[in-house]
Amino acid sequence: MSVYLFATVLLGAVAALVIPRLGYSPGVNDLLYVAIGLAGCLAVFLLAMSYGARRTAPRVVRVVESPELSAFAANLSTPAVLLDNDALVFVNSAFLKHARWEPYADEIVGMPFSNLVHPQSLLDLTALLTQSRDGEERTSGSLRIAYGDGSFRLHPVTALRARGSRMTLLQFPAPYTSADAQRSELQILHHCQDAVLQLPQALFRVDRELRLIFSNPAWRSLVRAVGSDPEPKPFSAFFHPEDAETLNARLKSLLDGHLSELVMEARLIRADNTTAQVELRGHAVTDHEGILVGAVGLATDISNRRRNEEALRASRRSLRTLLSNLRAMIYRGQNNRERSMAFVSEGCFDLTGYEAFELIDESRMTFRSLIHPDDREFVWNEVQTRIVARKPYELTYRIVDRSGQTKWVWDQGCGVYSARDELMGLEGFIVEVARRQMVEEDARRRLTFENSTGLSSASIFVDRVEFSVALSSRTSLPCAIFAINVGELERVATRFGQDYADRVLIAIGRRLEVVQGQLNCAALLDSHVFAVLLVDFGADALAWCSEAQHLAQRVAANMDAALDELQDNLRRLIEAPVKVEGHEFKLPTRVGCSSIGNGESDVKKVLDHVLSASGWEVGDAAGEAG
Repeated sequence: MSVYLFATVLLGAVAALVIPRLGYSPGVNDLLYVAIGLAGCLAVFLLAMSYGARRTAPRVVRVVESPELSAFAANLSTPAVLLDNDALVFVNSAFLKHARWEPYADEIVGMPFSNLVHPQSLLDLTALLTQSRDGEERTSGSLRIAYGDGSFRLHPVTALRARGSRMTLLQFPAPYTSADAQRSELQILHHCQDAVLQLPQALFRVDRELRLIFSNPAWRSLVRAVGSDPEPKPFSAFFHPEDAETLNARLKSLLDGHLSELVMEARLIRADNTTAQVELRGHAVTDHEGILVGAVGLATDISNRRRNEEALRASRRSLRTLLSNLRAMIYRGQNNRERSMAFVSEGCFDLTGYEAFELIDESRMTFRSLIHPDDREFVWNEVQTRIVARKPYELTYRIVDRSGQTKWVWDQGCGVYSARDELMGLEGFIVEVARRQMVEEDARRRLTFENSTGLSSASIFVDRVEFSVALSSRTSLPCAIFAINVGELERVATRFGQDYADRVLIAIGRRLEVVQGQLNCAALLDSHVFAVLLVDFGADALAWCSEAQHLAQRVAANMDAALDELQDNLRRLIEAPVKVEGHEFKLPTRVGCSSIGNGESDVKKVLDHVLSASGWEVGDAAGEAG
């Protein structure tokens, strides 16, 4: 008070001396000049007193009332404030710096602390202060505090109240970051910036108003932009008008929390007015409080992929049109006796009278059931022979269509192999052939297929032997050839006629059909000599033998003994009496055998050896017919 009084008197004296120098006469009115000066000084004094009382008196008084808390708050390294009820009477430097209130320190002291708290946290502040007043010396919670830059951040807070005092200390623990951690965070920030700038994918970010607020160089290269836009531009402005509305709707759903991810395709309009098809993938972005503030995503140019897809679809349409108009049945299926089909073209209806789904569904029918019964084994053997040799097959045979009509068809195909060289199936096409081709095929068939006995033709048998010899020489797998010389057929022809002899020969050949399988086969090499090729010695393939399981095991243990048993089984199979129109014929046989696997690779020598062992060159046999 004395300081202010002294300043007032001093200012009055100065005014009394200065005023006359400004042009006024000090003679008669000196007392008036001094009174005016004193009045002015008194006015200044009163204004200063009122301002000081308003600005500093509460702060000083409150601090004096609780010197322990004020000293504690001032020396804290973490942010802290001192409240008198709700009034903010003291803030330390850590709070001003952390909350960015340093430029406004004089303005916030004295105001209600609730002005610095987010409205959503006002109830938390009230509860925190109430608990501290109820006698709890230390209570904890969390508040959203306003920063000097206008943002709000959630902070943990501890309330401390001195005994018998109205003062409450609020302490906001701030995480301590070491210099090494700061340098590490700075390095990570630089690495992230480098990654974003060098990322080959176009990166973008939009705000809540769906404006493009950030993009990397790859985005600008994608849109072929020159320079940068001075202000954020609506993100949808980069896209075709027909796609912009959908894009905006998807982005709004993403920012409203209705979508977890944005995935869509849209047409991008480049700066040079060209169009590119892009795929957009984006996610919502939240701030440190979990509030959705925008979205970030990637844009991938898929123009080439879409062109390729369109070209592929066009090619498939052309192929479907070609297949539907082609008078042929294109197929792909398995390599089994049933000729199971996985795909057949629409041309199957004109050829067979059946729809494609009927031939694919094996519960309805199989393609093998369409093949003429007399041609089924021929088709199977022909295809297997060519597949084993890794060559395309080409054959003509008969089918019976839905109406019961017999048609001659030409089947051309090949095996389909995997990357591991495994046979996956067959594919090819079948067309109906002309009458002349039927006659040519019938003539060719006579040379390659023995219709009378139902066995393989001599040429097919020789081909199978050649392949088996080559396979055995490379893999050392067992392989055997048997020659069966049937005697007394000439005497049957002389006594009963050639027709009886042929019918006896056909009956014997029919018995040998049980020998044939996927690998094993039989053929008529001469008018009275049959040949049998055995490659598969499994129990199923030898089911025609007695004790087939025991015989299959003996092949691996003692091949010579197994061959003797096979000779006996073939002899019993052939020598069983044959009945023709009341006559019974029992013809003696001689069975020769030759095992392949001892290094012999000359097919002619192998066949000559086995035929000689059967007595084919001698031709003598004894027997009777009755």
